[in-house]
Amino acid sequence: MKDNNIRRKLKHLWFGSAGLFALLWILMRSGTNPKRLSYPCQQAAIPLAFNWLLAVIAFLGGSLLLKKFTRFAFPFLAFSGIVFFMITETDYLESNTRLNDNLLPALPVWEVPNPVSRVFIMDSVPLTSGSLASGDSTVPNSYLPDPGIDTLLMMMQAKGISFYRTPATPYGIVGANNVVIIKGNFQWNSRNTTSADRIKGVIWKILNHPNGFTGEIMVCDNTQDIGTGINQQDNNSEDVEQSIIDVVNTFRAKHYPVGSLDWRTYWDVVVNEYSYGNYTSGYVYDTATKISYPKFKTPNNRYVSLRYGIWDSVLSGYDTSKLCIIDFPVLKAHSMAGATIGVKNWIGVLTTAYSSQRYGGFSAMHSNYFFSAYALVARVLAATFPRLTIVDADWTTRQGPNNLTYVQHTSWLAASTDPAAVSWYTAKFMLTPIAISPNQTNPDLTGSAYRNCLTNWVNYLRNTAGLPCTKDSAEISVYNRGVLTSLPEKEHGIVPRELKLYQNFPNPFNPSTVIVFDLPKNSDAALFVYNILGNKVDVLASGLLLQGRHEIQWNASDMPSGIYYYVLKSDGFSETKKMILVK
Repeated sequence: MKDNNIRRKLKHLWFGSAGLFALLWILMRSGTNPKRLSYPCQQAAIPLAFNWLLAVIAFLGGSLLLKKFTRFAFPFLAFSGIVFFMITETDYLESNTRLNDNLLPALPVWEVPNPVSRVFIMDSVPLTSGSLASGDSTVPNSYLPDPGIDTLLMMMQAKGISFYRTPATPYGIVGANNVVIIKGNFQWNSRNTTSADRIKGVIWKILNHPNGFTGEIMVCDNTQDIGTGINQQDNNSEDVEQSIIDVVNTFRAKHYPVGSLDWRTYWDVVVNEYSYGNYTSGYVYDTATKISYPKFKTPNNRYVSLRYGIWDSVLSGYDTSKLCIIDFPVLKAHSMAGATIGVKNWIGVLTTAYSSQRYGGFSAMHSNYFFSAYALVARVLAATFPRLTIVDADWTTRQGPNNLTYVQHTSWLAASTDPAAVSWYTAKFMLTPIAISPNQTNPDLTGSAYRNCLTNWVNYLRNTAGLPCTKDSAEISVYNRGVLTSLPEKEHGIVPRELKLYQNFPNPFNPSTVIVFDLPKNSDAALFVYNILGNKVDVLASGLLLQGRHEIQWNASDMPSGIYYYVLKSDGFSETKKMILVK
């Protein structure tokens, strides 16, 4: 009898402790952020916490019936919770498994004379600067940059492709007054979406335009009627609690002109262009070509036609130069097209509404229009061509398009002004070597689904639309970090041993240069630029900075030629180096 009492007390103690812990876990993790209730660990804790609450109510209320119900309900609910936890957590862990670096293919680089297109690639993408999961103004500014994006854009700059459009670089990508559309991939969720870390890095670079950014940034996608929409489950980031919505909310809370828009909101609304006097947001559809694209008003009251640019109601005309579209897909295999990369990402620009009337059905829409020689995806891409394509391959879906079981960490990133060339490269050298069905993802394998699709798309883009696009390796130059050979080598995963300021590169420069410094620990630091008279002309960094290597670009397009000094100050440390601007 005594042993039975002890066992009974131990059971009650275990139940009370486990149930209380489960309740506290839910309250701490999801009390201020209800979106976390959908996470597997929270889902597993809910039955236990609920049953514990039921038992407490029974105890306080003195209901013997409820106590008996609780006694029998607990083992059943606890067992169900354990089974649910094992299933969901196993799937979650499998879907977030990091590949051994030795299993990853080497990424080749080469250079050809007079290339049609240039592709820039990165492996071992560095950790981001911090999480924006709270989604409010308390996020430090030091968390807003992303080292991976910063490095990628510096690589492009080293080959003459400027991210910023300025008087000194009139062919740059982003103008100071542009409405920038970042077209991500958010039809599904979690690791099947474009990295929120990489997108925040692009947003921050745009906001720090050297001429002062006066435009607006919109993160967009048409997730179609079968998608999940742009929401809190789009949390492909180092911190899985940081979603793309958190990223946008953080910038908005800091009063930056950043927003998001799911074009699914009006995917079936048929409208005319602004030039016809139609100011309704919706989709313009051309019955002759079957091209469709969105037009909409931004939160700051700008009227955008994705085809013609920004509408000026006073002048009754469009300004194409003020519209900048950035194509930002996530690297995935695809069951029908073979792969989802730069060109196919444009299915999230057009609308699939009224598929029966327009295409003869949903299946016929894909087989006869999207992926066939008709190349509707390429037709829409040509009409709304992006200035830059960045392929997020930090996590790569080996079999998709919506299969978290086969999502693996690959830590890659690629970019090009040619969406076809970067699609070909990433499919060939990043996706195919690890794909579940490589005979479908290989862009050079006769009969593969992706080869057929990409061939049709490139034929239209190049031969019909006359755009500088290619999938021919003999016309593509590919670069990695080697283009930054004059910079000190990055030590990925290694904390610097000392605080150090490096010589800028290039030097002399015109008009941009890169300044690199190491911080051995999180520190309050500042990086200033002074002219030869000792006057401070710019502040490149200030505040709490994370440990590691920092690379900061200084654009001196508004400065006169001459000698400048840059000074790093941190924890009593101060070092100065000289640089020369020659225009």
